[in-house]
Amino acid sequence: MEITLIERCNKTTEDTIATEAAAYLQTPVSTLKANQEEFIYMESPAYEEKKMDAVVFEFDEMFEVYTALFGLRLQKKYAEAIKGYFKNNLKSMLGSSSASFAGDEGIWEINIALSAMEGFTGEENFEQANTILLNFVEKMLSEIVQ
Repeated sequence: MEITLIERCNKTTEDTIATEAAAYLQTPVSTLKANQEEFIYMESPAYEEKKMDAVVFEFDEMFEVYTALFGLRLQKKYAEAIKGYFKNNLKSMLGSSSASFAGDEGIWEINIALSAMEGFTGEENFEQANTILLNFVEKMLSEIVQ
């Protein structure tokens, strides 16, 4: 998978700590739990193909889950379908997902707990977590977008 940008950023200031090379994808996602003040920002053409913008991976210390945040370019009319898909395809847990439509941007702001996705254990590296996320979004789009 081609990733065009990987940045480690500070959660509080959103400043870039470091820009990483593709080899960083082999880093375990557990580094986010060990460095809770950081998040990972990624850009990829693969996201664009799935109507996504950039993806942020972070560890949510409040809910103790790994999360993925991204924008999804779908119309507002898909509200029930998106939320229904999350309800039916994510493990029930506190903080498992949220979806809100930003009307000024015309994009869904999605926050999904990777920890609530089937197949995610927390032992993955960023490349594997990314694949799990992309597969989830691809299946969702194929089911809800006619």
